[in-house]
Amino acid sequence: MDIEFKLVEAIKSNNTCEQICELDNSMILEKIIPKVKGMKEVGECKYHVVNCFNHTIYALEEFEKLILNDKFPSHLREYIWEYLNKEVEENIKVLNILKLGVFLHDIGKVDAKTVDANGRAHFKGHEKFSGNIAIDVGNKLKLSPKSIELLYKYTRYHMYLLTIYKKNDAGPDILNEMFDKLHDDVIGIMLLGYADITATKRLLEPREHEGILKTYMEYVLTNYLYKYKKNVSF
Repeated sequence: MDIEFKLVEAIKSNNTCEQICELDNSMILEKIIPKVKGMKEVGECKYHVVNCFNHTIYALEEFEKLILNDKFPSHLREYIWEYLNKEVEENIKVLNILKLGVFLHDIGKVDAKTVDANGRAHFKGHEKFSGNIAIDVGNKLKLSPKSIELLYKYTRYHMYLLTIYKKNDAGPDILNEMFDKLHDDVIGIMLLGYADITATKRLLEPREHEGILKTYMEYVLTNYLYKYKKNVSF
């Protein structure tokens, strides 16, 4: 059995976070994705108090918690689950690729790292690197072109929710540009972004309630499903 099969089985399980940690503990994960080693050596900065690998594990944990709790508002729940349960290829659903996207979303920081004159680390444009690395990982796992394209989208565009959240700007121009580019995959991008930011903020500001972030996510999805999608023909 190829070791890559073990990671594919992990993303198809109900406890992906735990299984990826087991693969890491048994030294298999780095053999499948060599950049995992680099993930453990970068990532700490003024926004992150842990390395890139630990952050993505926390993000995956938050994502699986979000899915398990299923506390999506009633007007979004059916659409979210219809999207997540779509088959991308035989025996692999959107949900499975999204889990892999959560784990890989910051892997580009390994290549994007720069250090300024004050010794502070920066990872500008890491999402572009993450997208390209995700393509390589997808090919190594022998995923279909459709799955690889989806994995690329998740990693390349995972910053959308954070940008909206930080700028406090979810105006129609910004939303429509995002919707034009991502279409239904904006659902996955928003869920990934929520898990990513929540994992970060729980360590930086453990008392801060994630209600505001959740409101942004739901606002974006409501606008997509009830305004944009009803007025645009694909």
